[in-house]
Amino acid sequence: MEKRIGMITIGQSPRNDVTPDLLNIMGEDVEIVQRGALDGLTLDEIERMKPAGDDYTLVTRLKDGNQVMISKKTVLPLMQEKISELDREGINPILLLCTGDFPVFDAKALVVEPQKILHFGVKGLAGRQKIGVLTPAREQMSQAEIKWAASGLNAVAFFGSPYIEGDEYLEGIGELAKMDISLIVMDCMGYTIEMKERARDVTDKPVILARTFVARIMSELLE
Repeated sequence: MEKRIGMITIGQSPRNDVTPDLLNIMGEDVEIVQRGALDGLTLDEIERMKPAGDDYTLVTRLKDGNQVMISKKTVLPLMQEKISELDREGINPILLLCTGDFPVFDAKALVVEPQKILHFGVKGLAGRQKIGVLTPAREQMSQAEIKWAASGLNAVAFFGSPYIEGDEYLEGIGELAKMDISLIVMDCMGYTIEMKERARDVTDKPVILARTFVARIMSELLE
């Protein structure tokens, strides 16, 4: 069986900050074909995609490493466009590199949404116990709690970006560690294995990393 997988980032490709950790689990012989929803867009065009009002906020990374915030409604058509490109090339499965909440996309291929994997898995582990969720931006905290509640989980969220310099994410982990929770979920594909290891150093709680959690499921699909 050919081990080939498509990956769609809501930012710009290639996501070389993510793929090495995925390949360490899925296998170095897996071929990754990447597309980015923001590929080819100018900074002015991306600026016009910023969230406004009660828009659902997504945080992602540009090719130069900078963080941007965009609204879900503006990026959905671009995501569908990139998914369709991979679908026409016969690439299957296609993994979304985002833990956001998305509608069903039109594709013949299997489109894998990390949120669904993460939520079902964490619910099986935590049950009715309260969990802590780390999300990249302050603006995402309330929507994260609502999103996890919709999956039947009692969650409290704090923020800390994986894309900006400094240890903001560790400060967020520290805040969650003070709370009465059973485990912590690093709820963004941008958080790294190194970040998880450092997070475990500042808390006695179990820590779940989205990218490796999802990569193990993908490995099962590709074997």
